[in-house]
Amino acid sequence: MSELASKQFYERHADLCRVFSNAKRLKLLDLLKNGEEYTVSELQSHSDIPQSTISQHLKVMRTQEIVTRRKEGVKSYYSITDERFVDGMELMGEVLVERDQE
Repeated sequence: MSELASKQFYERHADLCRVFSNAKRLKLLDLLKNGEEYTVSELQSHSDIPQSTISQHLKVMRTQEIVTRRKEGVKSYYSITDERFVDGMELMGEVLVERDQE
């Protein structure tokens, strides 16, 4: 049996996974997955999520370093920090689709 990681690692892992347990955050990540930067207004125009809610979810994702913000004047642009987050999200989606087809 392999050695288990520290309690702190599992706590941090759980905190990171909580980001992916919200449907609105998953939708925002789906919009961001192409690697482009988006403003809150652009994200709102492509989703049915109110701007204030988007801002709150982006803050949660920034805290876990899943998305990053680049400021340019008064505008903020958001993008995903690491493509592996997209890969993980898509892998979970594939499992869900396969389960639904059974």
